[in-house]
Amino acid sequence: MDKYNKRVAVLIDAENVSSNNAKQIFDTMSSYGEVTIKQIFADWSNPQVSPWKKEIENFSIVANHQFAFVKGKNTSDLSLVIQAMIILYEKDVDTFCIVSSDSDLTRLVQELRERNKLVIGMGGRNSIKSFVNAFSEFIYLGETEHIVLENLPKFDELPKLVPNHTSHPQIKPSKQPKHKPILEQDKLETMREIIERLIDESGRALYAQIATEMKNKYSDFVPKNYNAKSLKYLMEKLLPVLKHYDVFEESLQNNPNSKIMSLVKKKEMLKK
Repeated sequence: MDKYNKRVAVLIDAENVSSNNAKQIFDTMSSYGEVTIKQIFADWSNPQVSPWKKEIENFSIVANHQFAFVKGKNTSDLSLVIQAMIILYEKDVDTFCIVSSDSDLTRLVQELRERNKLVIGMGGRNSIKSFVNAFSEFIYLGETEHIVLENLPKFDELPKLVPNHTSHPQIKPSKQPKHKPILEQDKLETMREIIERLIDESGRALYAQIATEMKNKYSDFVPKNYNAKSLKYLMEKLLPVLKHYDVFEESLQNNPNSKIMSLVKKKEMLKK
């Protein structure tokens, strides 16, 4: 089925996710298909979730109310589970999006996947690994692309030049902030192992194969989580640390404008 004909249900735990993420949630999920079900869950007597009320109007979300009978206890997750199971058995939905960082929803995610549904998770970086890995894909909320200028030293950190007619001024390099690695070390090592095995088997490692195997191991291996709009751009970012490989492009016979992208061993490596 074409993705544009797929039906998507978005279920949001408002007590666990900021309303500032509303646009990212629906912009992202619209790329998976038609969002036909939008539901949000909270104890709406709690003033902390009141900022969501504006977004409920903006995105035409159905609000579900659940009183918190015990102070400090999130009871909206149970309401979310009930509605998810109703949708599963009564609605024609291909993809579920669970917006929460609450690991209590792990079993729900597993159940939906066991019913052959694509289940997308959206939540914070504080989500525990077992919860993240339960999803088909997991996308982190509230992260935007950092521009290169943010890595430059601030004006007051720049070295000061002192006039000296007898010698050139000594300029000490300012300390650059540490760069966050593009890909976590464990994932990078796993990717190298996958690439090596694929090249050993067929002489090249197709991007699509790399992505599939990485996502099978890490559900949060999604280009969006690394400020890349597609796998191609993510691989371009990773090439400087994948020094032993070159990019190989092959045009499709029926569509010369489309390219099959893969990695091959560098020629100097083959000589060794």
